[in-house]
Amino acid sequence: MLRHWKKLLACDCSVVQMKQNFIYPIMRVGSSSLRHSADRFIHNQEISRCDHINVLIRDPADRFISGLNEYCESNDLSVDDAWHLVERGSLIDRHFAPQYIWLLHLYKFYKGIITIKPFASLNEFTNVHKKKNTKAKTPVPLIKNFVEIDNEIMSYLNQTVELGDIIRRHKNVLS
Repeated sequence: MLRHWKKLLACDCSVVQMKQNFIYPIMRVGSSSLRHSADRFIHNQEISRCDHINVLIRDPADRFISGLNEYCESNDLSVDDAWHLVERGSLIDRHFAPQYIWLLHLYKFYKGIITIKPFASLNEFTNVHKKKNTKAKTPVPLIKNFVEIDNEIMSYLNQTVELGDIIRRHKNVLS
């Protein structure tokens, strides 16, 4: 399955700096708010100079449903039709890609220490809430390949670890 994510891993990577904090914005995990509030953006090879990066992680089920709904709204697709495309492997997008894929993307440029924080920690960094959508989400069944790895990543909440340890420990889940 990892080969499907190659396109998503090929784009630029960025970290935001807010005061003394470096935060890696993941789509559908406060990324618009973090980008809006950023003091500075750090891209690609520059990221390796960071000494510590915070990563916000959202509940995988909530993020998958929210991301799929957001993708459909932006692309004028029905949620049910898009879900079937995702299930068949015909549709992937950053809005609902596993957060582990985002960590792989960061790992291309950064091999250091990260702290995994829950999505609710967004308020520690910014009071801005861009794209806060109160519109009801169309529920869909969860697709194992999109949430299973992130459920494992949730075990790192509020822990400071080497990013490489997470990548190595879970590298076979998406095979």
